[in-house]
Amino acid sequence: MVNQLFGNYLVKRGLLTKNQLEQAFDTQRKVRVKLGLIAVTEKLMTLEQSEEVNGLQAVMDKKFGDIAVEKGYLTYEQVKRLLGLQGNQYLTFAQAVTDCGFMSLRELEYAFADYKRELAFTTTDMEALKSGDSDRIVPLFLPDDVEDLRKELILVAVRTLLRLIDSDAYIGKAEWLPKTFARGIAFQCLVGEVGNNGKMALGIIGHDPAILSIAGTFAKDEFERIDLDCLDAIAELINCINGMFATGLASRATLDMLPPIYREENVTVTGERLLALPIYINGSEIELLTTFDSMINV
Repeated sequence: MVNQLFGNYLVKRGLLTKNQLEQAFDTQRKVRVKLGLIAVTEKLMTLEQSEEVNGLQAVMDKKFGDIAVEKGYLTYEQVKRLLGLQGNQYLTFAQAVTDCGFMSLRELEYAFADYKRELAFTTTDMEALKSGDSDRIVPLFLPDDVEDLRKELILVAVRTLLRLIDSDAYIGKAEWLPKTFARGIAFQCLVGEVGNNGKMALGIIGHDPAILSIAGTFAKDEFERIDLDCLDAIAELINCINGMFATGLASRATLDMLPPIYREENVTVTGERLLALPIYINGSEIELLTTFDSMINV
């Protein structure tokens, strides 16, 4: 995610063109290897074991290494070594930019320092950003007073989108909204042992390119416009996210998922402490909407 965040900042600053950024990404992809492939290459797992774990990732909110350890295919020490072989995402991006001759390493360092100042991040924040770990990056873009359980739900949602929809997705700064407007929405409310009122909700809104891309990728189908079939696929994705969240929360609290709701027409969206997190999927923006202690209302 850091390559997309910092790369698009460089484009905004005029330090890279969009075409140069895409070239840098193409170069970086040549050195970004999946953990399963490394494990097979290192003869620590068989191809069949790797494919099994990849399949489980589609239904479990867990990383490849964690599942492989649970299955007894790898040890934590082996996972740590394999992760080291993958390379740091920021460093591989920086290497790609310099290898292409677009910027020098010193120029990149200066730009990264400017990016830090623009975001008002600490040195520790920037180290988290450089890690490329979405679990460390996403909280940096959330308000300080966001509830812990809501944060957990958002992390599950972002991890799922990265894993199932677009591994190059990235986020923007989340903001509190009194209300928002959408041309179509899909959302689902959860009720149970959370907060003061026992209510949470997760929704997705966006425009044609991003919504159609998400729905098509998840449903393995093609949608020409945002209609009820398209939004039904988005609702199924939300149901999948909430299911993984509720399962992970089972040892601490019980949550029931209400039936997903989707609306094809223009709607006004409201909710107490409605939080909107911009997520960029294949270059187009959606908004991940969450509430805590209230429902989403349309």
